[in-house]
Amino acid sequence: MKKVEMVRCFVTSPNPDDRNPEKTDSQVRYIPGDIFRLWRYLMEEVKGFALADEQVSFWVDEEMYSKENSTYGNHQKEKVVEVSFLYFRDSEVGRPVIRYFPLEHLEGILNFFLKNFSDKYIQGGMRKVPGYFISKKAD
Repeated sequence: MKKVEMVRCFVTSPNPDDRNPEKTDSQVRYIPGDIFRLWRYLMEEVKGFALADEQVSFWVDEEMYSKENSTYGNHQKEKVVEVSFLYFRDSEVGRPVIRYFPLEHLEGILNFFLKNFSDKYIQGGMRKVPGYFISKKAD
C-alpha cells in the first residue's frame, strides 16, 4: 500500500508546434510534492513552459484505495499509473526513476517519455502500479 503527496497541474509548451502525445493544448502532469518546487523551476525558468491549475492532494495505489474506499468515496479520483524502473548509466549504482502518468494517455506519453532513456541502461524491467489521484474536492 502506498500513498504519495502529489501536485496535479497543467503544462503548456512555449512552442505550439511541439509534439504532444495527449493531443491537447495543455498536458496534465502529476508530480510528487517533495520535488514539485524544483520541477516547477525547471519547467518555467529553464524550459519556458507555463503551469496552471496546481492542485495539491495525493496519489494512492489501488490496494490502498480499495481498503480506504469509504474515506475516498466522496472525492473525485483520476486514474493515474506509477511507472518505475532502475536506470544504470556510466558506473552509477542505479538511479530509481519514478513518474506518474494518466491512465487514459499512458502508452502515448510513456513512449514519448522513454525516448529520454536508453533501453540498455534500464535493468530489472519496468513496473506499472495502477492507482488514483484523489482530489480534495468532493463530487
